[in-house]
Amino acid sequence: MKALIAGAGIGGLTTALFLHRAGIDVEIFESAKEVRELGVGINMLPHAVGLLTELGLIDDLDAAGIRTRELIYANRFGQVVWHELRGIDAGLPAPQFSIHRGKLLGLIHRAVVERMGPGVIRTDVG
Repeated sequence: MKALIAGAGIGGLTTALFLHRAGIDVEIFESAKEVRELGVGINMLPHAVGLLTELGLIDDLDAAGIRTRELIYANRFGQVVWHELRGIDAGLPAPQFSIHRGKLLGLIHRAVVERMGPGVIRTDVG
């Protein structure tokens, strides 16, 4: 069996890693000329981090992002309106991460290339 994946974004590359782990051959098609680390800061909730942990990427996440311990909302005077522990600090099985979207894409992309080879992703396919 062979799976064809449209898009080498976070979702497509993560899907490729899971399919590869299950023994399914994968080919990824990307319309961009290259996979680039673009974006802004995002928060990865623990359920998503748990999935990437299953793929062996927790050390890469720790190197590229920051474990989010607590979420705090404050008013314009700096007074705390609401706060909540996050991830492991909240008793969940996985941490929450604050990470640049491009860095996240980069570490998943590197895992795909290392595990499946550079030829698995076809770029500039419109």
